[in-house]
Amino acid sequence: MSADSVRIKEALKILRDVLGQDKVIDEEEELYVYGFDATPLYFSKPYAVVRVFSINDVVEVLKIAHDYRIPIIPRGHGTSLTGAVVPISGGIVVDLSPMTKIEIKPEDGVVEAEAGATVAEVDLECNKYGFFLPPDPASAEVATIGGAIAEDSGGMRGARYGTFRNWVLALDVVIPGGKLLKLGAPVYKKRMGYDLMQLFIGSEGTLGIIIKAVLKIIPLPENIARFLVFFDDMENAINTLKDMRFSKINPLTAEFMDLETIQNINEVFKLGLPEHGISLLIDIDGYSDSLTKISERVLKILKENGAVEIIHARNEEEAKTLYAARRAAYPAIARRYKIVFAEDITVPLSKILQTFKEVKNIEKKYGVNIPTFGHIGDGNLHPNICIEERDTEAITRAKEIFEEICEVAIRIGGVVSGEHGIGIQKLTTFKRMLEVHNNLELLEYMRKIKQIFDPHNIMNPGKILG
Repeated sequence: MSADSVRIKEALKILRDVLGQDKVIDEEEELYVYGFDATPLYFSKPYAVVRVFSINDVVEVLKIAHDYRIPIIPRGHGTSLTGAVVPISGGIVVDLSPMTKIEIKPEDGVVEAEAGATVAEVDLECNKYGFFLPPDPASAEVATIGGAIAEDSGGMRGARYGTFRNWVLALDVVIPGGKLLKLGAPVYKKRMGYDLMQLFIGSEGTLGIIIKAVLKIIPLPENIARFLVFFDDMENAINTLKDMRFSKINPLTAEFMDLETIQNINEVFKLGLPEHGISLLIDIDGYSDSLTKISERVLKILKENGAVEIIHARNEEEAKTLYAARRAAYPAIARRYKIVFAEDITVPLSKILQTFKEVKNIEKKYGVNIPTFGHIGDGNLHPNICIEERDTEAITRAKEIFEEICEVAIRIGGVVSGEHGIGIQKLTTFKRMLEVHNNLELLEYMRKIKQIFDPHNIMNPGKILG
């Protein structure tokens, strides 16, 4: 037995003694499922999985891992699309899904949630008090709060409300050695020197483990008017959003899906949606007595910009169906194809049309389907490179296409990730983006920051910094 094997075996024995036998898992068949995230492109089996139920559990794991120099990979429900929770260095996966406590404090306008609670669970709990949590990733039903913060997830209300970064007030995190840090404060305004809390948001588990968050919440809109609108081309859709803005209409949601995406949704989920060049999902919120007038203005703008079909939800049930159609975009594509490279570029709003056209030119160039949808309100596009076969040649070609799409975003002043993160998938393109934008030295500052919190590089090694 090698020295590494002896060290790992000893560490796992101590973990069992400290935490209990049932919390430490190393059976082969169970380890297998923790070797993937939501994309089948990356796989690596961990040494073990520890299911944590309390702060103390997390503290003990990071004490022992630090002492024995064993990699730690924090994980919620594994919905990352970039390989961010794949244990590429082996190590111990810390499964935070059992930590699901939620406490609403409506008088303070906040919610406290443990890392394993899902985004949807937190939002539904807030709804009971007449509030909601604005960030709304499409995977909200399964994405956990800890994972959403570690990835700085966005979602369908991003144009209005931004990403999770904009709603986190305080975090409890545990860093290597088992040190608990309380970052931020559960108040709306604060000046506390350097904002260390923000370093952990979007850090993809490379600095420490997020175990609890305090999030700002806001009152639910009194009413929402929801439209699913179809155009012959992207230019009309973009002009619609531009005209709405210049008419002082700020949509709650502004999403788009191309024809290929709609066709996939119809084929997989049998929704029978109209099939035109581009569709927009638009939400307008407000007081009931004023929403009728705003809706009339929206309908006028839609028609002036060549909308060929407009579905205006007449009741809550229809509204849910239209929203579910947009949520179904990635699941439908993922079911239709054996492998999907989910892209996540964000570009200046004035460059959305150019970017979309270039993606479609790449699609024609390579003869590979790239159904594209995303958040037209904030310039975040999700081209999905679809592969029919799992052979090495097809995967290599898909990676080339992926990098070419990233180059489009980089060249026109955008970024290679708006909300999915870097993980394994974007290590090369992330460095390329920094290089082109003359910011490559930022990697060195990031490495120095990581060294402070994680001197032995045990936290999710191989992600972001490579």
